[in-house]
Amino acid sequence: MRKSWSLCTVLCAAALVAAAGTAQAAFDEVEWREGSLPPSAQPGECWCLVTLPAQFKTVSEQVMVEGPRCTFEKIPAVFETRTEQVCVRKERKKEIKIPAEYREEAYQVCVKKEKKIKEKIPAVYEERQEVVQCKPERKKKIKIPAVYKEESYQVEVCPARTEWRKVDCNAEVTGDRREEKGECYCLVTIPAKFETRTKKVCVEKESCTYEVIPAEFKTVTKKVCVQKEQKCERVIPAVFETRYRKVCVRKESKTCEVIPAEFKTVEKRVCVKPESKRRIEIPARYETRSREVCVQPARKVWRKTACAVPASFETRSVKADCKDDCQKTECDDCLQNWLDSHPR
Repeated sequence: MRKSWSLCTVLCAAALVAAAGTAQAAFDEVEWREGSLPPSAQPGECWCLVTLPAQFKTVSEQVMVEGPRCTFEKIPAVFETRTEQVCVRKERKKEIKIPAEYREEAYQVCVKKEKKIKEKIPAVYEERQEVVQCKPERKKKIKIPAVYKEESYQVEVCPARTEWRKVDCNAEVTGDRREEKGECYCLVTIPAKFETRTKKVCVEKESCTYEVIPAEFKTVTKKVCVQKEQKCERVIPAVFETRYRKVCVRKESKTCEVIPAEFKTVEKRVCVKPESKRRIEIPARYETRSREVCVQPARKVWRKTACAVPASFETRSVKADCKDDCQKTECDDCLQNWLDSHPR
């Protein structure tokens, strides 16, 4: 009993360790995309490009070898002899016309239309005096200039940024032995740069004031209409005369005489039941086959590794003193010795 309990404890501990390793590996791995770098990397971390092999599994499935089909059985038609009435001559109609009836009636015609004559009554005027404005009241604008002063301020010339740098990583790839290790990159932080500039600041804005110039008036004599021109109309009545015309009392009409149709008895063979077909269904035939299915294709991932962060370097020019009798190669040796004795 104790041995079985200890075996179960060991198996559970192994499963927990494997799950923790899988979770840690998933946290330290990022899917690789064409031309991209790890998106969630922090400054000082190193990441390696690793190729993971494809995974397959065997699947069994039913495959149709022969599809469903059908055949037909022919059933002949059934005929019998019957007698029926056949129309030799169709029913027809003979048209008979009834002429129209007319009478005379009197009516009034306008020989000369009614017309109107317009008469004008002229307008009445008188002279009046009134005060008219010659020039309206206006304002003259006077400008007061603005006051400025100079202030200094800081400007960010180059913002702080992070940059990916390729490194030589010696960390071993954990997991499947078929995995291939690729390029490794490290995210390095570069600080921002600032410079001091001056600008002109408005202390008091430009303003203005106005001077009022009063309006000018004068007295003018005008001719004013007291009563407007009027128009008066006189009506001349219309002239009529009596005339006669022929009016239709009853319109021309038509009546029809029906001539019945003519028939005869005829014998003929009639199809009681037409020719038909009976459908016979044949089911499909299947068989079981197995095949390899790709569960997960081969892919590339970025994997976080423990590598040394590379140092940052920049190029500087220095002046080295050499003797007059030194050759060119000796001057280069002197410069290299000076650089070795003055590290950055």
